[in-house]
Order: sequence, then structure tokens, then C-alpha cells
Amino acid sequence: MNPGPPGPFVIDLRGATSGLPVDVALYPDHTGTTTSSTSTTTSTESTSFNVPSRGWGFDVGAHFYPFSLGPTRVGFGASFMEVRGTAADAELVMQVVAPQLSFNFGTSNGWSYLSAGFGPARLDADRTFNTQAINAGGGARWFLNNHLAIGFDIRGFQLAATGAFPKTTKVAVSAGLSLK
Repeated sequence: MNPGPPGPFVIDLRGATSGLPVDVALYPDHTGTTTSSTSTTTSTESTSFNVPSRGWGFDVGAHFYPFSLGPTRVGFGASFMEVRGTAADAELVMQVVAPQLSFNFGTSNGWSYLSAGFGPARLDADRTFNTQAINAGGGARWFLNNHLAIGFDIRGFQLAATGAFPKTTKVAVSAGLSLK
């Protein structure tokens, strides 16, 4: 018997990691040089202030697949990612809601996908910024039985400029389980 198309729905539960913004606008209570493992931004004083450049957390989502379009199955859904990074002098929490339109390739036994969307994001350090994020990425799911899969997702987030916070792009990777 041939497996059917991807879907009809899936719930994702994954661990996640993402690069974090290191801009001084997130840490106005501290002056000096903001230093991370990936970049340095200089202010007016010469003291050093260590900030996190990578966060770890989770990514949960739900998607459904209502119809086919040629060889692909079209999906709609959203995910919520929260990652927290800590350094010697600071902590940053990044939360992103990522609505997605997806194009899925494969069968109900496993499929890969490409997806994109637009939703709200929040950065919480010394100062909180609420902004918008464009997301685009892809991944795959491999079902071990009719209901349980392992999978991964790689997603880029372009965070919009807001107030003193500049536009920035970060990449997140998540892996874990899917249920249908």
C-alpha cells in the first residue's frame, strides 16, 4: 500500500538554539564595550561588558496540510520559539512567534518542507524590544511509526528595526519530535 501525502496535521516539540543580537541598545544600563564571542560594538567608554551571543531553549508548533498543489502539499501553521542566553554580565531572552506557509514534499511516512512567514518577536534584556520578524527556513520529519517522528528545522529570522534597536538577522536550529 502506498503511503498518503504529508499530513493531515503535525505537532512539533523541539529543543532549539539561536544566535542572539548583541547590540548595545539592548543593554542601556551599561556603558562601555559590549563584547560577545561573535562581535564587538563600541560605545564611549572603554570598560568591557560581556553579553550572550547564543541562546538555548525550545520550539513548539502546530501545522495542518489542507490541500495539494501539484507535487507539493500546502501547509499552514505557526511555531513559538524561546531561547535564553546568559553571559558573565547579562542575560537575553528572545521569543518569536513564526506563522508559516509551507510547501511539503514527500509522503505521510516522512517529508521535507520549505516555509516562510511573518510574526511578532520580543527581545528582553536590560531593555525590552517588541518588534516583527520575517522567518524563512526548511526542515524534515521522518516517522518512526504512524504517529511519532524525529525531525529538524533550520530557520532564519530577520528582526525589524524598532526604536534604538537596528535590523538584524539570526539563524535558529531546532531538533526533536513530531506527533500526528
